[in-house]
Amino acid sequence: MKRWLVLELLIAKEFEEAVSNFLIEEGTTGIEELDGDSRRSKLRTYFPAEKRKEKILDVLRRYLRSLNRLFPENPRTQITTASLPEQDWSENWKRFFKPVQMTSRFLVKPPWSRIRSKRGKIPIDITPGMAFGTGTHATTILCIQALEERLKKKGQSVLDVGTGSGILSIIAAKLGAKEVWGIDIDGAAVENARVNVERNHVSDIVRIRKGSIGSLQKKFDAIVANIDLKGLTRMKRSLVGHLKNHGVLIVSGILKGEKERIRLLYLKTGLLRWVKAARRGEWTCLTFKKK
Repeated sequence: MKRWLVLELLIAKEFEEAVSNFLIEEGTTGIEELDGDSRRSKLRTYFPAEKRKEKILDVLRRYLRSLNRLFPENPRTQITTASLPEQDWSENWKRFFKPVQMTSRFLVKPPWSRIRSKRGKIPIDITPGMAFGTGTHATTILCIQALEERLKKKGQSVLDVGTGSGILSIIAAKLGAKEVWGIDIDGAAVENARVNVERNHVSDIVRIRKGSIGSLQKKFDAIVANIDLKGLTRMKRSLVGHLKNHGVLIVSGILKGEKERIRLLYLKTGLLRWVKAARRGEWTCLTFKKK
């Protein structure tokens, strides 16, 4: 039976955002905030591969030591570990995945949560997957906001690169896109995204498939890629090449210190016009328009 690595961290309150971002970069499936004390926050986080335990702990401890060197006056971090069977992991998700208001229009919730629908509010049901989170990370919110701003015209085609739970594909459909493609190289993500697409009644609009952007033969009015620095660098030509003239490109998964590097990298193609940057905490979302 598959088991999950569970880490509990008691850290200085000043470190909470930085450590949370680091854990997400390392592949955690979710972070739960628990009660700490007057000076420290308590986080519980889950990793899907227990066999990576020593590697995860090693990189985490090195990162925490670097923080402690920078801020020696803060209390030391305490780490405890546990192993969790897969079925217990699923129950833990149900316990701490609560409805989240992503924007003024969209609310993300688990299927088992019952809420009263309000006029003008659109609930999105997301079933947590085994290899990724619930889609409520800061970069996802930034991408949703960017899609809301740019998909004003109905009937557009949208490509969602690294679709994960499928949340951005679903949002694009709810915003009036006529055709949405969500792609991911992770088979588990693809299966989970298909479940979420069907659950949100947009199967007639959204097509989820396993594969890379290079396997596609068509162009889109808008492309959103919420991935990481390495992926955005590697896929630059493909992302721009699959965008129609005057189309919109939204990229995220970018830490604030990486913003200018990615912005200039994409502008150097000579095919894009700079539109805007949006920031939420340590994370940035960039929007371009093809000339």
